[in-house]
Amino acid sequence: MRCEAPHAGLVRHGPVPVLRAGFEASGSGRWLMQTIVLHALDQANGFRLQVQLADDQMRAGLQATESCLATATADVVDTDWLSIARCRRKGISLVAAVPYGAIFGGLLTPLGRYTTLSELPGRRIGVIHPQDKNWLLLRAACRVLHDFDPEDACDRVDTGSKTALQEQLVNGSLDGALLYWHQIPALVASGQFVEVCDLLDMLPVLGVRPVPSTFFVFSNALLEAQPDLVQGFALAVSAAVRLLRADLPVWCAVTGLSANQADTQALRAKWLARISAGWDSTMQTDLHTLARCLGETDIPEGVFAPGFL
Repeated sequence: MRCEAPHAGLVRHGPVPVLRAGFEASGSGRWLMQTIVLHALDQANGFRLQVQLADDQMRAGLQATESCLATATADVVDTDWLSIARCRRKGISLVAAVPYGAIFGGLLTPLGRYTTLSELPGRRIGVIHPQDKNWLLLRAACRVLHDFDPEDACDRVDTGSKTALQEQLVNGSLDGALLYWHQIPALVASGQFVEVCDLLDMLPVLGVRPVPSTFFVFSNALLEAQPDLVQGFALAVSAAVRLLRADLPVWCAVTGLSANQADTQALRAKWLARISAGWDSTMQTDLHTLARCLGETDIPEGVFAPGFL
């Protein structure tokens, strides 16, 4: 489903501003958005959150949620700092205002195919698109650890969406896939696949600590016009993170999962490793360092909003 709204810009109903959040239906960012709504954390911070679910298809070089923000059919989405930098280079004025998490995926392969990154040369590896941070991170780690670049040594298959990527892995047409982190535990639990590499573990290889790769993103225009609204959203997000980290039943309720399942426990462990309640502004330096390691040397001014990190 596309993100759609009757008109662009911030919607108001009386004195309470309505913030339209565009999130992928199959993504994990919506868990925080649903927690904010279910526990009235938006109302407690002076706004009303309206969640719109989108598909995960690329459009004109933009991810679906980025497209919603660029066309003003949503007010806030989640995406990574490299995508924000690319949007700004295209003249699309988006800004990283509120850290979300260290949202890196993992390399999954059919059971018995291979077990280490050193065995990747010659393999058919699926990615969403060639500029996906997971692919860039895998390439950088392989160059450091094993002296080869998967871009040259592997057969890269671009699928255009995480749904299509998982489907191609499951139907046997790939030797591996760089899946989003939340797709992995259920596939591993099936006994048919193994995770060769959690890409979060590759950050130390590049000399970088875990950093918030992905942010809640606004247009510059909205941030400048409604800074109190963005601040209220930031406070609601922090409250939702604290609640979900502290309360397993609340987390299970919003994810729709059962606490006693092995894949649920694995999923929550991955979530806890990625979502922190305490990001700080010094991590901007780490993100610039990481970008250079990934071959992204030009991070424009204005990617990170002052005052909200």
